Amino acid sequence: MNIPARIVVEKMEEELIKLKATLEDESSSAYRDQAMAIKTYCELLLSSSQSAGTTAPKVKHATVEDVTGKKSRSITDEIERLTVYDEDEKPESDSLLDF
Repeated sequence: MNIPARIVVEKMEEELIKLKATLEDESSSAYRDQAMAIKTYCELLLSSSQSAGTTAPKVKHATVEDVTGKKSRSITDEIERLTVYDEDEKPESDSLLDF
């Protein structure tokens, strides 16, 4: 996931404002939550800058020959070979009502 650094910094600034507000209330120990959120945003920012240099591996797409070539013929050949009927018992149609 590629999150722009500008958005991460904006979120860090929001958490910093919350941290300043909780520090003004000296009886509250909730400043640790905001400090942890800022730390998490910093780690996210650092990890995204490290992974920005790496690129996704190239994907090998199927060719027309892969799709319409030998594979489709071999599957239909196997289906024709796998039948529940003997050579002399093959029905004239695929209807279940044929006796």
